[in-house]
Amino acid sequence: MVSPIRRFSGIGLVALAGVLVLSGCASRKYVRLQTQALEPAIQEAQNGVKENAERIDAVDRRAQQGITAAGAADQKATAAGQAAQTANTAAQAADRKADTANQGVQTANNRITTLETRVNNLNFDNFTESDKQTVTFKVSSAALDSQAKSTLDKVASDLSGQKTGWMVELQGFTDSTGSEQYNIGLSQRRAESVQRYLVSKNLPLFRISIVGLGKDNPVADNKNRQGRAQNRRVEVRVLKAVPNRQTN
Repeated sequence: MVSPIRRFSGIGLVALAGVLVLSGCASRKYVRLQTQALEPAIQEAQNGVKENAERIDAVDRRAQQGITAAGAADQKATAAGQAAQTANTAAQAADRKADTANQGVQTANNRITTLETRVNNLNFDNFTESDKQTVTFKVSSAALDSQAKSTLDKVASDLSGQKTGWMVELQGFTDSTGSEQYNIGLSQRRAESVQRYLVSKNLPLFRISIVGLGKDNPVADNKNRQGRAQNRRVEVRVLKAVPNRQTN
């Protein structure tokens, strides 16, 4: 026969176990309900994290684009600076060329002045042009061709028997092509070429004056070939002295 105490104990244990089981089931249900209630908040947090990541990526891309654009702008600025430096160098070179050209013009003017002084210092006060011949040249050349030499032979022949009372003035010219400095130098070389030839024909050097005037005083239009050919020349001017006449 089982004692009442033991029976009660057994019933108590069963009841306690049932309470624990029911308590466990209730806890899991509670946890599940609480979790379900938190899922929208969790999802919203995850979405927020994702959006923040996307915004960070977008900002990073814009930053990279800005860095690239800044690099390109810096390169353009460097190129612009180099171009400005090149332009400045070219301008300085142009200034130097202009100064040289001005010096050439001044030299030509000085030669003209010297020529006028020599004329004025001769034994006769007045000279008059008695003859003028013209010899022409090829492009960029100071060489005399056969026709030019024939013209100069006639000038030398006419003057060879005259000891005094004359002088020869040689003025060299070019067409309008080429720089001012180059044209002045070329016109001078052309005049010197004529001078050497006349001296070789026994005309006294001290009676021959030369000057190179570049493209000044064209006799024809430089816009066409025929005109330019006429402007590439040396004018040979024979000046004869006119003695002073005293009047009572």
